Amino acid sequence: MARLPLRDASAMSDAEAAQYARLPVNLTRALLATGSCAEPFLDLGFALRRTSLSVRHYEMAILRVARLSGCAYQRMQHLQPALNAGWSEADIEAIENGQWQRLAAPDAIVLRLVDECVAHPRIADPSFKRALALLGERGVAELILLTGFYMMTARFLEGLDVDLDAQPSPRLLSYEN
Repeated sequence: MARLPLRDASAMSDAEAAQYARLPVNLTRALLATGSCAEPFLDLGFALRRTSLSVRHYEMAILRVARLSGCAYQRMQHLQPALNAGWSEADIEAIENGQWQRLAAPDAIVLRLVDECVAHPRIADPSFKRALALLGERGVAELILLTGFYMMTARFLEGLDVDLDAQPSPRLLSYEN
């Protein structure tokens, strides 16, 4: 049970209902408790879906942050998108357990950067340089921002003990906004 009451759809103002319509999940209902943060939060979340990162690396980063943060909500929402992106169940197990050696070299580079970003504000130079060579400046910046966004999201979800949705959002299966 969530630590704060989640806004009921029937009690939402027009502005709140508009944000909930963008992403009708419990996360959005919890974000409405912040007053004015739901819209910019969702804006950034949807903007991050248009990065230069491959969908595979995007979903891998989220699943790894979810595991490192103990966030079942994120995993539940992003497991099917990860499978749709081409990750096998064995790959997802390797991602979640940080088993870089079981992944292709480019994937291991991304996974290591995510791990270091979660563990430390400053990523070690060797990991940063490998990721930069693989992803370029834009890709590295986007991966770090994506990781930080999902760290923040996990802390919000876990801090408020937001209830899992009955099913993953179909909205997260599409990368169109």
